[in-house]
Amino acid sequence: MSAVRENIEAMNVARTTSRLVLSPLTVDDVDDMFRVYGDERTWQHLPAGRHLDRGQTERAIEQAVRSRREHGFGMNAVRLREPVGSLAAGRFIGVAGANMMALGAWNLGYRFEPAAWGHGLAGEAAGSSLEAAVESAPDAPVTARVFANNPVSIRVLERLGLDLAWRGSSGAEPLGGGDTTHLERLVFADRDLDAEILDAVIALG
Repeated sequence: MSAVRENIEAMNVARTTSRLVLSPLTVDDVDDMFRVYGDERTWQHLPAGRHLDRGQTERAIEQAVRSRREHGFGMNAVRLREPVGSLAAGRFIGVAGANMMALGAWNLGYRFEPAAWGHGLAGEAAGSSLEAAVESAPDAPVTARVFANNPVSIRVLERLGLDLAWRGSSGAEPLGGGDTTHLERLVFADRDLDAEILDAVIALG
């Protein structure tokens, strides 16, 4: 088997944790992902981020596919290996993973449906995603951005061992169009960030 084919097959292999299956996002996941990303409860810390049409979700999937194709990892569909709470085994509960950004750093993230909250699943998925990102591109830092009004996600990142790289707001007033630079945010990373990369991550809002 050629090295190229081995690499392609490795990129398409699902990752498993004790309770979860993380598989590469595809266009077949658009309805499930839109169900989660279109739910206003999943955007309580950033209402403007809610997906209002399938086109937004399709573009997010395309970004994940591109990241995986070019850098070996991206965002993943997350399904349960076993029942959790009221949720049945096999259910699509959300998305987790990391996309490579143009600035040369990973953007780690996750979003789950409300029924999946409170079971420690976010930390489980984010931990597996952090490992995969480092394995795929070990020279690229893994970063994560979170709003200061989201203490649950802050604790998840701290438990992963990520360090706080920056806290503050980079804009005085909202600029419109979904701008978040005026909101207090935190940037976490798995290593020290050089000034150029940190400034670029901060500018993302």
